[in-house]
Amino acid sequence: MTKKLLEINNLVVKFGGVTALNEVNLHVNEGEIAALIGPNGAGKTTVFNIVTGYYTPASGDVLVDGKSVLGLRPYKIARAGLGRTFQNIRLFGDMTALENVATAADSLNQSGLIGSLFGVPRSRRDEKKSMETAMELLTFIGLDHRAHQMAKNLPYGDQRRLEIARALALNPKVLLLDEPAAGFNPQEKVELGNLIRKIKDRGFAVLLIEHDMSLVMKISDRISVLDFGQKIAEGKPEEIQSNQRVIDAYLGVAEDAS
Repeated sequence: MTKKLLEINNLVVKFGGVTALNEVNLHVNEGEIAALIGPNGAGKTTVFNIVTGYYTPASGDVLVDGKSVLGLRPYKIARAGLGRTFQNIRLFGDMTALENVATAADSLNQSGLIGSLFGVPRSRRDEKKSMETAMELLTFIGLDHRAHQMAKNLPYGDQRRLEIARALALNPKVLLLDEPAAGFNPQEKVELGNLIRKIKDRGFAVLLIEHDMSLVMKISDRISVLDFGQKIAEGKPEEIQSNQRVIDAYLGVAEDAS
C-alpha cells in the first residue's frame, strides 16, 4: 500500500471575509512528484504557508507521516519532515554557498548553542558533519564549484538551486518547491526538471507549485488543480490535460500564466 507522507485534510483558510481555501484535500505519496497548479490567486502558496506553519487555518488538519503538525512553529514542522523553497529567494547573501547549506544541516544537530560556544567535542563533530553534508549536496545539485562564493554573487539560476540544496539539508520527507522555474530560460528549465527527477530518485517526495505546464506535465506523477480556493481536479498528467474544467479554468491561459 502506498504511504501518504503529507496529508492535507478539509483545509479551510479565511482572510477577513474572503475564503482563500475551501475544504481542500491534498496528499503526497512516498516516492512521487506531485504538482499543485492553478491560476494566480487560486490558493497554491497559501497551501504551502499553512503546511509549513506560517498561517493558521480556520479548520482542517495537516499530517506529516501520519502525525498532525497543525499549530507547530515552522522550525518544528521542518524537523518533522517538510523542507521548502520560496517564490522569492531567501538565502543568506553574505554567507558562502557552503555555509548556507551547512547552516540548514546544522539545525538538525543536537549539540546546541552552548556546545558551539565552548567547542565541546560533539559540537566540533556536528560542525564537521554539517560541512560534509553541505558539500555533498552542493555536488549533487552541481554547485560544488561555487561552494566558497558568496550567495549574493551567484547567478540567479544558481541561487535557485542553492535554495533547493539548503532545503534538502533538512533531510525532509517531502520537499515543497514554490515556483522553482520562475525566471529560468528554457535550458535551465530542462536542467531543473532533471534535478527534480534526481531528487525523487534519491528517495524524496516532492510537492511542486509551478506555472510552466511543459515542465509540470513532463515530471509529475500526479497533479492537483486549484481554482478560487477549491480543488477542481486531480489525476495523472494526461488526465489533467484532457479535463475540460481544468482547460476552462487554467490550461487555456497556461502560456500567458507561465
